[in-house]
Amino acid sequence: MQRRLERLFWGGFALVWGWIFLNSVLRWEHNGPAALAVGAALAAGAWALAKWVLPRLNGLSPKRWRALFYTVFALYAAAFATMAWLLAEVPIMDQEVVLRSLSDLLAHGRFGVWSGYYIVCNNNLGLALVLGGWYRLAGLFGFTPDATLAGVAPGIALNVLALLASVALCCVLARRVWKSNAAVALVFLLCAAFAPFWLYSPCFYSDTLSLPFGLLVLLAFESWRRAESRPRRLALAAGAGAAAFAGYAIKGSVAVLAVALVIQFFLSAGPRRALASSLAALAALGLLAGGYRLVQRAWLIDWTEEEALTLPVQLWFCYGSHDEGNYSQADYEAAMTVDTIAERKALLNARIAANYASYTPLELAEFFTKKAAITWGDGLYNAEEFLATPQRANWTHAFILEGQPGYMPLVYYCQAYLCMVQLLVLAAAVRRAARPVPGGTLTLAGIGVTGLVLFLSFWETKARYAFHFTPFLLLLAAAALMPPQQPED
Repeated sequence: MQRRLERLFWGGFALVWGWIFLNSVLRWEHNGPAALAVGAALAAGAWALAKWVLPRLNGLSPKRWRALFYTVFALYAAAFATMAWLLAEVPIMDQEVVLRSLSDLLAHGRFGVWSGYYIVCNNNLGLALVLGGWYRLAGLFGFTPDATLAGVAPGIALNVLALLASVALCCVLARRVWKSNAAVALVFLLCAAFAPFWLYSPCFYSDTLSLPFGLLVLLAFESWRRAESRPRRLALAAGAGAAAFAGYAIKGSVAVLAVALVIQFFLSAGPRRALASSLAALAALGLLAGGYRLVQRAWLIDWTEEEALTLPVQLWFCYGSHDEGNYSQADYEAAMTVDTIAERKALLNARIAANYASYTPLELAEFFTKKAAITWGDGLYNAEEFLATPQRANWTHAFILEGQPGYMPLVYYCQAYLCMVQLLVLAAAVRRAARPVPGGTLTLAGIGVTGLVLFLSFWETKARYAFHFTPFLLLLAAAALMPPQQPED
């Protein structure tokens, strides 16, 4: 039964992902077929590397392997941190607002004059608390949160640590799943060559700071699969739920992993064990979320203006129900024409219903396809939005600023690399549909990606909203290149 469900899931995933991949190529604003051709060549090169070169690393002794890997990772980390410093930007949009609000949090332990912002954009509260704690530590060394180069330096440092931790966690998962030096090296190389990690290195925002927590969910689940005692399994399930909550507090869409986790528990074990583990994970998530909400209500935020300022969740679904699914000033202004939360909900529900009622079935399919191609088909992941306001000029801006000589080569490289990853993910899905591996960690990654695809089909969306799931895609891409005789269990 489990094998049939796995085959059914991966077959459906291959169809959905293949459609997204096709439209990402055909709808790219530049030359999609050219990017696909280069991406296919990159995929062939990665396959040759995984087949003939990297397996030689499996013959190294554990001591020599660790020395080699740690040296290479240290050099990568040094280069990554240097690039982040060179790419330092003046914070913009919500990132800038969150940074400005930290002074209030650090001075008073709560948001006073900034409470209105966190009533409206409550989704950024977790980000502010993480940054606030980090800047509290940085304050011991004289750093303060502001838009100057010195003021953003602690945030960049934290962001670099989060990104490097994500790469390290991908490598740990590769070791746990495939148990070979070659797999670890392959995943590391896929991450190291993924340019958006480098481009987002100075942008300490929710898209990047949430990255490690989804991977911690995968790691906790991988350990749960191998745990022999019931208390350990329940503790690991609770840990997975806690990691999902931490990611959700920073980036709300990480919550889809909680649903994916429950589904995967039932795909991986008998009903009693799956139910107990699901309850442990959801209890941990629920208790943390309840405590988080209680602290907001009791102390962090002044809710005096809640009725006047609160924007119900329906607004973001309304954004996602028309045009390209992005922010709509008209939707926002319409919501604010009424005085109460209940009236806003009713108004937005009516707008959402009217928007979807206006589509024919074919038009609705076209709308969802267009949104998916926008969300999953941009190799830059909207990084150019954050890289347009450099702190100071240096050689990196020859390729990150639009109109400069290196900009279009960077765009084409990123798009070709995305095509490579999409192609490999599709190949991995087809392989796993043909040869199911019940209960695997990679299936949880696939279910998580599917959940985000579904969620962003209805929610407000843009390319960077999928960025925090890119490690999942890189792990699935690696699965297409690993020998089939090395299953994850």
